[in-house]
Amino acid sequence: MDNFFHYLAEDTEAEDWGVYVPTCGYQHIYPGDSYPLEGHPNTHTFNQVIGRTLPGCYLVYIPTGRGTLETKHGKWEVNSGDVMVLYPGEWHNYKPSEETGWEEYWIGIRGEVLSNRILKDLFPENTSYVKQMGHQEELIFLFNQSLELVKRNSFGFRKILSGIVIQLVASIISHENKKLGSREEELCKKVIDFIRENLNTEIDFKKLASEHHLSYNRFRTVFKNNTGVSLQQYLILERLEHAKRLMVNTDLSIKEIAAKTGFNSLFYFSKVFKNKMGYSPGQIRRK
Repeated sequence: MDNFFHYLAEDTEAEDWGVYVPTCGYQHIYPGDSYPLEGHPNTHTFNQVIGRTLPGCYLVYIPTGRGTLETKHGKWEVNSGDVMVLYPGEWHNYKPSEETGWEEYWIGIRGEVLSNRILKDLFPENTSYVKQMGHQEELIFLFNQSLELVKRNSFGFRKILSGIVIQLVASIISHENKKLGSREEELCKKVIDFIRENLNTEIDFKKLASEHHLSYNRFRTVFKNNTGVSLQQYLILERLEHAKRLMVNTDLSIKEIAAKTGFNSLFYFSKVFKNKMGYSPGQIRRK
């Protein structure tokens, strides 16, 4: 499968800690895939015509790709690095773009942890919204930890899960978007967002340079001066990070993952992965 999600039974002991997590998961929706995927229970499934309403708060992080979120208050674009923060009991409807698809982490939160203070800090306007956070390794780590705990289903895992929930909420509340310092930094951010939204497709950097009214040489120079790596190297690194997430969260074969992340050769993928990450794809899959 190319995704993992789980729905947890009610647990009074977990609720005694003030946190109940009804579900958490990871999905990778490829361009043109139907959405939502099948397999979700009636309590959480929805279609793109009528949307849905859920009890509790939901955090949905999009590492790559783009799409839209719609609530009763309006409609917003969702880009790579954005978090959809869904207000308890509010109607919503979201979906990935058919052109790009997206990666999606989510976790549901109910219980006393959503006290008036936390609700006020997390939802200053008392409604759902989209928060731009960019590529956050800490968020990805916390979501992956949540999924690993649920997969292992070891004794007392819900108590550890409650701590992760607090960290996720605190990270989102405390994050402040940094103001860009120059036109070049703004350009690089746009290029990085474009790369993360189109990881599954071939990217024509010469065409992208033209769209930003720059020569290809100047375009490459600006990007490397601001990021420290070339355009092509940045693209490879993003695809490797994407591959690592697929290895952790899915049971796709390494050959399938290589193909899905833009590497035509399994040998080349394994070589580049080990060179950049310091260990082989097989080692991370065994871990």
